[in-house]
Amino acid sequence: MNKFIKIFKEEKYANILLENIDFYRAKYKFKLIAYVIMPDHFHWLIYPDQDDVKRVSNIMEDFKKFTSRKLRKLMEEDKKIQWLKLFKLENCRKKNWKYKIWQDGYDDLGVYSSEVLKTKIDYIHNNPVRKGLVKRPEDYLYSSARNYILDDDSIIKVDTDLLGF
Repeated sequence: MNKFIKIFKEEKYANILLENIDFYRAKYKFKLIAYVIMPDHFHWLIYPDQDDVKRVSNIMEDFKKFTSRKLRKLMEEDKKIQWLKLFKLENCRKKNWKYKIWQDGYDDLGVYSSEVLKTKIDYIHNNPVRKGLVKRPEDYLYSSARNYILDDDSIIKVDTDLLGF
């Protein structure tokens, strides 16, 4: 993707991510530790049921594949022609792709201490503050900061009980 489109500013597009996070959490039995859905990207921190790199790879592959289909279909229904043009692929015939929603790859970072875990969660929660979208992390609707600080599970359930803080 050459340009970042603020696709998730619209609630119905952000909700596709939320619905699929819940679906894949049940399918792959991972814990959702933290997340934030920014206007043009998202971050999440998950804890797989099995300590298996392939498991994370499977989760990401399925999640990206299915959400890209759902997002593209909604863009077509909403006649978001400009968005579709930006996502359009010219040289990806080998996989029969017409559009590419997600960038290749993902950051698969091992969390090896409670300090690193806290740093990653803080980074995720403070992303909307750094971008000037809100003054406090808990004020951002699509962030697990609300789960941790306000004990608010109204958007999506987060596994805050695993951390002890």
